[in-house]
Amino acid sequence: MVSCDAAPGELMLSDLLSSLGRSDRSQPWVDRDRETQLDLVAHARGIAALLDGRRGRVVLSCGQARSYVPGLLGAWLAGATVELLPNVQQGTLDRVDADEDVAYVLHDVAARQARSPKAIYVPGALANARDSTGAAEPRPTAWPEIAVRLTTSGTTERPKYVTKSMAQLIGEIDVLAAVFPGARCVLSTVPLSHFYGLVFGVLLPLRLGARIVSHEALLPVDIAAIVERESVDLLISTPAHLRAMAAAAMPRGLRVISSAARMPPDLHMRLATDHGWHVTDLLGSTETGVIATRHHPMHPWTALPGVKLSAPDDRLVVESPWCDGARVELDDRVELRQGGTFEYLGRSGELVKIAGKRAHAHAIEATVLAVPGVTDVALVVHAAVGKEPRVALAVCVATDGPAVGRDDITGVIRQQFDAVFVPKIIKIVPRIPRTERGKLDTPAMRELLGLHTTATTHHIPVRRVGPGQYLADIPHDLVFFRGHFDGVAILPGAVLIERVVWPVVKAELPEINALRGIRRLRFRRPVFPDQQLSVTVKHDHGRLTFEVSCAASVVASGQLLVD
Repeated sequence: MVSCDAAPGELMLSDLLSSLGRSDRSQPWVDRDRETQLDLVAHARGIAALLDGRRGRVVLSCGQARSYVPGLLGAWLAGATVELLPNVQQGTLDRVDADEDVAYVLHDVAARQARSPKAIYVPGALANARDSTGAAEPRPTAWPEIAVRLTTSGTTERPKYVTKSMAQLIGEIDVLAAVFPGARCVLSTVPLSHFYGLVFGVLLPLRLGARIVSHEALLPVDIAAIVERESVDLLISTPAHLRAMAAAAMPRGLRVISSAARMPPDLHMRLATDHGWHVTDLLGSTETGVIATRHHPMHPWTALPGVKLSAPDDRLVVESPWCDGARVELDDRVELRQGGTFEYLGRSGELVKIAGKRAHAHAIEATVLAVPGVTDVALVVHAAVGKEPRVALAVCVATDGPAVGRDDITGVIRQQFDAVFVPKIIKIVPRIPRTERGKLDTPAMRELLGLHTTATTHHIPVRRVGPGQYLADIPHDLVFFRGHFDGVAILPGAVLIERVVWPVVKAELPEINALRGIRRLRFRRPVFPDQQLSVTVKHDHGRLTFEVSCAASVVASGQLLVD
């Protein structure tokens, strides 16, 4: 066991690899009758040798576990921070190629071998690598302090980078290994580029000495065949994947870990009753790691050992040794109970507010899911400029089930919710668009429902009318009017500063490089579509002030701190 209190240089990756010694190292680590655990160590050292001992960032974009795991361990053995990409689209790969801080890109797609001098095709490298089992063990200080860098979007849709130290990873894995029973063979339907996939699809199986199934299966029939062939006893998945499996013929008696999205109670119970699966639901995030678990949808959540929770203003605050910064505030609502348990009430963003009334999006979705014949449902709130927000639903129905019509759906919603939450738009669709991580693909969902089909603009035109004086015309179709305030289109204050005031400052004073902060900021009046604003900036004795007005009335003012 490795203490999270140890200094980063004392945290040897061999502490993770040494767990392989708990079983016979001649046993396979991936699939049945393939590479052994000794082979894995040799392959990792071979990859490390190819990286020339360069420290820095190594992008790992392998999709298959048989390439991903040696690449991951090899990069760490070389002292590199591993970056996991949110996707492998052309634009993302172009960004990686242009990033001077990225030394190499480890991948397993044959068509990308000649894409960049940074690219290393891992299957080819493993086939050609010499056996490096006799290589000297790297010094403890060789392991990277920052083990992983990845992008998270979560349900916030605001991507940001998150890093995990080796101390945080090993500390979390130690606790998870103590909480979860051992396993012989693990299959994950979660992409390994996701933090959830990394922890439960790779690191925990290695820690438990379990085989990892390397596969490309997506359909339940293919997953069922692999489970039977490989004698899988632990399945790592998401509610979106599990819902498809619930309707299929699957092997019985599996242990299942689910996360990345909320597990509907009806799905949990269906998996338990129809398949005899023991489902453990996880609550967590990329920033916090795993926070809590539960084994029954009607039971409260139980925090992991070492995790401390609080809820000022009913908002979840997490403290644990593997949290980023030791303390993370989340946009989640909870109700704490005695004994370290709590009820999860959902994300603040899931609260639907229309005409002064409130309802939880998940509760509306659950109500529709209870309609016979409905197999999946997703809700979005559509806010048109100058109009009250409205609910829109996409619904999937069983092809061999009872007919489901609009009246069936609106009827059950009216029985349990105020009439303002009855959807104006309902569309029967063959499939709810979700990301590979099981989360709702909101842009695709809106396109599917025909929302936001009219053109919008991000640009607010400004023009100079005198020294330090500008006019700004606020477009009616400005995208920032959508979804910020109930029933009325008001320009958010942050947009006023970013899209109006700051462009004026840059135009008037091009020598200014960056905005460090704002003092004495005052918003006095709202800004509406089609208004014309007057913007004045003054730079006097090192002080840069601004004032925005409309029809001779002050809208906003403040002092900018700039470089």
